[in-house]
Amino acid sequence: MTGDPGGGLRGMIVRHRVAFGLLLALASSAFAVLWLFVVPARADETTGVQSAAIRHAHPACWMLLAAASALFATRAPRRAVDAVAWSALVAYAVFVVATLA
Repeated sequence: MTGDPGGGLRGMIVRHRVAFGLLLALASSAFAVLWLFVVPARADETTGVQSAAIRHAHPACWMLLAAASALFATRAPRRAVDAVAWSALVAYAVFVVATLA
């Protein structure tokens, strides 16, 4: 990749990565706090690990997305950003599986 971010949406995001990353980190953090209080009714119908996964995996996903956005804003290595973003996907998958099981 060259130093030129190019045009289009990707180029705009790269040029404004600090603002974009911080805005996404803030929004994701807000969603994480929201989901700590808005718990799906399914969590009350389950027990143990399944209940914990339903209650905590969704907010964890949003916090991991906030962390990935903050890493992106601070120009962290791509590998670190990707690892945290993939972790968010895993947390969301745990939430979905626990909810549907």
